[in-house]
Amino acid sequence: MLKLSYILLFVLIIFGCTEEKKDSFSTIEVQVTNRQLLDSLIIYDKEKSWEIKSTLRFKESNTALDTLHIMENKLYQIYSFIDGTQGELGEFIMSPNSKILLSMNENAPFDSSNYTGSFELPNNFLAYSKKYQNKLSEMVRKGISQEELEILIQDNGNSINEKGMALGIVDTLQAYVKEKFDQFSGVLKKKNTKYLYKASLVNTLGNGFSFKDINNKNISLTDFKGKYIYIDVWATWCKPCKVEHEFLKELEEYFSENDALQIISVSIDREYDKWKKYITSKSMEGIQLHSGSDSEFVKFYDIGALPRFLFLDTKGNIISPDEIRPSNPKTLKKLEATLNGMLAKK
Repeated sequence: MLKLSYILLFVLIIFGCTEEKKDSFSTIEVQVTNRQLLDSLIIYDKEKSWEIKSTLRFKESNTALDTLHIMENKLYQIYSFIDGTQGELGEFIMSPNSKILLSMNENAPFDSSNYTGSFELPNNFLAYSKKYQNKLSEMVRKGISQEELEILIQDNGNSINEKGMALGIVDTLQAYVKEKFDQFSGVLKKKNTKYLYKASLVNTLGNGFSFKDINNKNISLTDFKGKYIYIDVWATWCKPCKVEHEFLKELEEYFSENDALQIISVSIDREYDKWKKYITSKSMEGIQLHSGSDSEFVKFYDIGALPRFLFLDTKGNIISPDEIRPSNPKTLKKLEATLNGMLAKK
């Protein structure tokens, strides 16, 4: 891997050495068109433990400007904060006394991102590479074969290389972008393998698993045959899981008098006693079950990142092996529409 000092060397060589001064300030301005949900853009210094350098807010305007105390030439990471969710937009170069303008369309941030001012060419090259990464990620989410993905990775990598040559980007930056793209591609191919496996589970039988409740009694998913089952897969150490539990309670209350749906929480905590103690101390209600971290259930559903939600039909067949979360307003609508559809068939 390229060492960080080597990666940043091209900035000093090509753009000159800037004397570090206490009054070395830089400005970044962002102009957003079609702004609807964008709350802010956050600029991080990854090198300094993801220190926040700036938070550009857009609640009252489509334009945000900030002055930053920048002491050296380096790469900074930029993230968007939209509707409560943070997402990576890419990275850009900034130096002492630089002036950077970023324009973007909220409807298509990766396709529209355009830098002007200081480091215009290298920053647009970095944005160009990020655009292709995002396109590949979108294709994987929609479903694509591994063979098709391999071809697209090769084609997109060539396009990025050709763009760098056309812009006259220095070799060191091109090498850095290529390595980042190769790393991204390797991770994406592994993700796609998982996505393809999950897709293969749809409409297959997924209720052949038993768990322990807090009384050490065996409870099987087959016990709920005849009902739709919405399964919350979580662990006591998972903070996002606990956030979702507040919304899960709302769903449970909403459907409390509907016998057609059963909401179940399944923990993959390694230790049964630790999980039981947590459930008891928090007085957690509803159907609480323990699977363990290395069970057949975990292997079958390929449980990795948490929280994870599953949705099964009345026969135990899998409707979705990776269902949307309770915090998403669409979840209530989907569950309700499914149950209404079942009643309409009767």
